Amino acid sequence: MTLELTKFGHSCVRIADGDRRLVLDPGGFSQTDAALDGVDDVLITHEHTDHIDVERVAGAATRNPRLRIWAPAPVAALLPQLQDQIVVVAPGQQHEVAGFAVRTFGGQHALIHPSIPVIANVGFLVEECVYHPGDSLFVPPVPVRTLLLPIHAPWNKGAEVIDFAISV
Repeated sequence: MTLELTKFGHSCVRIADGDRRLVLDPGGFSQTDAALDGVDDVLITHEHTDHIDVERVAGAATRNPRLRIWAPAPVAALLPQLQDQIVVVAPGQQHEVAGFAVRTFGGQHALIHPSIPVIANVGFLVEECVYHPGDSLFVPPVPVRTLLLPIHAPWNKGAEVIDFAISV
């Protein structure tokens, strides 16, 4: 199996293998419409606008009733009109998403600042190969061949990101 990864800006990545296609984190700083074109499923790590463009994701789901959105509960709450197309995920689960084996890890966004509440963040491991942690520094307890490393965010610190990369 050869997975093709295409980056659409910021944290948005499409994973494809033949007819199987999914998108991770189509947010507001991404080429969201292009990323969502022709995909079957969308994985969203957390509710921040740089990881989900609610309007564009809702539009894509409305145009394609077969599209499924896999996300933590706070993201599902942002899309009440699409509840039958949303699968709420939490850490420690396994799913088949767009024909790919997907495992979930983590649980919380990395600390931005002590005065800002920590929110839910689920990392996704696709085909035991590609790990998209969103904005979490949770190290999965399994080998990872390809890490989509969060390197540019107001919350991250260089040393912590390097430690995370080494640990993964």
